[in-house]
Amino acid sequence: MPRRLHNWNYRQVTDFLRENDFRFVKELGGSHQAWSKRGEHGEVDVVVEVNFTHTAYPPKALKRFIRQSRIDADEWIRWGGSHC
Repeated sequence: MPRRLHNWNYRQVTDFLRENDFRFVKELGGSHQAWSKRGEHGEVDVVVEVNFTHTAYPPKALKRFIRQSRIDADEWIRWGGSHC
């Protein structure tokens, strides 16, 4: 169950990204993936690098996803609280 920036797993992160118009682009090697969001004119505007894992992400990794996504941390936390 996600709580603030703790206990987020791969599925919760990617579900959040999908709900915010991000799409899987490609495997980057190893267990890393590129997820992107297109801008107004169809060009790739934002890219988030997500590593697949079976365990919860540490808060530092989630903060990196938040920074890369350019979506306010409060939105991530609000979404996580409503999808427990």
